[in-house]
Amino acid sequence: MIVKEKSSLHASEQHVIGSHLQKLRQEKSLLLEDVNQATKVSLANLRAIEAMEYEKLPADTFTKGQIVLYAKFLGLDGVQVAKQFFIERNGGKEIGAFLKKQLPNHSLTPKQLAEPTHISSATIACLLLLLIVFSFTGFCLYTSWNPFAFVTNQTKSLSSSVMNTFHPANPATGNRTNPKNLNLNAHFLKDSQIMISLDNKESIRKVYSKGTNAHWKAEKQIHLEFSQPESADLQLNNMSLPFPQGDEGKYILQIPAAPPHVTP
Repeated sequence: MIVKEKSSLHASEQHVIGSHLQKLRQEKSLLLEDVNQATKVSLANLRAIEAMEYEKLPADTFTKGQIVLYAKFLGLDGVQVAKQFFIERNGGKEIGAFLKKQLPNHSLTPKQLAEPTHISSATIACLLLLLIVFSFTGFCLYTSWNPFAFVTNQTKSLSSSVMNTFHPANPATGNRTNPKNLNLNAHFLKDSQIMISLDNKESIRKVYSKGTNAHWKAEKQIHLEFSQPESADLQLNNMSLPFPQGDEGKYILQIPAAPPHVTP
């Protein structure tokens, strides 16, 4: 609650303003915290006003408003106290005409006078991000460049490159240049009997137990004929290979894939 007391302080009085305010506050058994809560002037600024530590105070406009609030809370003429404070600071000289004119009409609220406004680092970061976005948008509009179309084209190009890569299970790529060597690995999921032919050599028959692994290496061609479906996991040159589809009870893997048969 603001203490209302009819008293005044004239410029002719030889009091040091800071000491006078401190003495009056103590006579009223008030702590700086009480003044802070009532006026919203920071504790640091209240201490600086009482100690006349001018270098620790904010700009004159804020300082004058805070002194007015403090003095009025103690029941003094706030405008006169603020005037005398700056006269003492200036070595007995009157403050400028402009400042004297503005001081009585001061209309800032206590909250505005309490502390200068500070901008948080998060706000600055957001403003910088918005600036970057607007600058980039302006650049795109000025140059008629569509970054989304560029990304889309690059993705399509990459997808096309992957799709056109040699894959022995795709007849459309069967005639492309083969890798230097064909390395085929199989992990058997069932007991299986297969016929194996490498580089068009004579076929041989082998039996593999469930859980075993096999590896075949050829320069140009691998031909495998499995006796039952889904009997092994296959990898060609470290790339997964689908198990061949059945045809009349045979499951034939031809690498490279044979071109599709065209009926005349």
